Amino acid sequence: MVDDSRWEKVTNLTGFDGNECFQCGACTATCPLGYMGEETIDTRNLMRRAQIGLDLSEGIWNCSTCKLCENSCPRQVNIVNVIRGLRQLEFEDRKAPDKIVAMLWDIYENGNPWGGKKSDRSKWSEGLQIKDADNGSDVLLYVGCDAAYNKNLHGSLRSLADLLKKAGVDFGTLGNKERCCGEPVRNAGEAYYLDDLVRDNIATFEKTGAKTIVAFSPHCEHMFEKYYRERGLKIEVKHYSEYLNDLVKKGKLSFKEGKTGKITIHDPCYLSRYDGGGDDLREILHSIPGIEVKEMESSGKNSLCCGGGGNRMFIDFEGKRLSDFRMEQARSTGAETVLTACPVCNMNLTDSGKTNGIDLKVKEVSEFLEENVK
Repeated sequence: MVDDSRWEKVTNLTGFDGNECFQCGACTATCPLGYMGEETIDTRNLMRRAQIGLDLSEGIWNCSTCKLCENSCPRQVNIVNVIRGLRQLEFEDRKAPDKIVAMLWDIYENGNPWGGKKSDRSKWSEGLQIKDADNGSDVLLYVGCDAAYNKNLHGSLRSLADLLKKAGVDFGTLGNKERCCGEPVRNAGEAYYLDDLVRDNIATFEKTGAKTIVAFSPHCEHMFEKYYRERGLKIEVKHYSEYLNDLVKKGKLSFKEGKTGKITIHDPCYLSRYDGGGDDLREILHSIPGIEVKEMESSGKNSLCCGGGGNRMFIDFEGKRLSDFRMEQARSTGAETVLTACPVCNMNLTDSGKTNGIDLKVKEVSEFLEENVK
């Protein structure tokens, strides 16, 4: 039976976005989880149940928030916003998965979702003598949790720092004072703690006096540019690929003859579909002599998700992963290297390459550019 009070709550939490859905089913048909031979998320069912205030169907926590479904929606429904609203309802009803709850406690107690120590956040920068942003700098480099606590990505962070130094950029970091941007909290539906975290982070950022925030992860960049902006953040925000492309255009970075070999690009969802990016990656690569880019079957705004967004990184799933299929697409191009610009994508693609015996190098764009910079 329809509960009018519940219907009103669901409608408010989903921002009325679900009301635009007229049940064509294009969202369900295009959900990338279908690649894995499993039943896709029944997005149409979720939209309908949200419209009339019924209890949710299964699959609400499977969504990677990749927005591929929205590409095909004739009504341009903000489906991901509806998913997040429904998750908030689940969280308030104490129905969130245990691992999601544990992840939130890690953020609350240690400032990151990976359970790492606060004192370990800046280990990637040991010996680099990077300025403390509290002492004043034009650019605040926001590292993010995924790269800071994954040792395999420390080289990519150091490469980015080296590129910024070569270009003469006055930048600093928050070091161990940096805290999670809050995107995992938002995806979990914990709205009240998110408000506190965002407010504290904005105060920390503004205190530095930085003119620009350069985020290593597109998840953080989107969080700052959209969610934080609506809550008072005034500082300019850019993903590092966009910022490096600006430096190249200004002549502050140039590249030597690239090593012979074919390259393919994996477009992160939060660059390609959320923020309409991806061109910056290609423009930079085309500025390197001798580099041949081989596009995958699905690229740009139609890029196949790595499967790590929407907090799927913190939940156990059985069977093949989206990143397995993405690496197969990369191999079919004949490329030798897969470049991406997202730590979540990097982790998933690297792991899938190893577990499936796919002999392809996965590199962050910053690392590749540092190898070829003059």
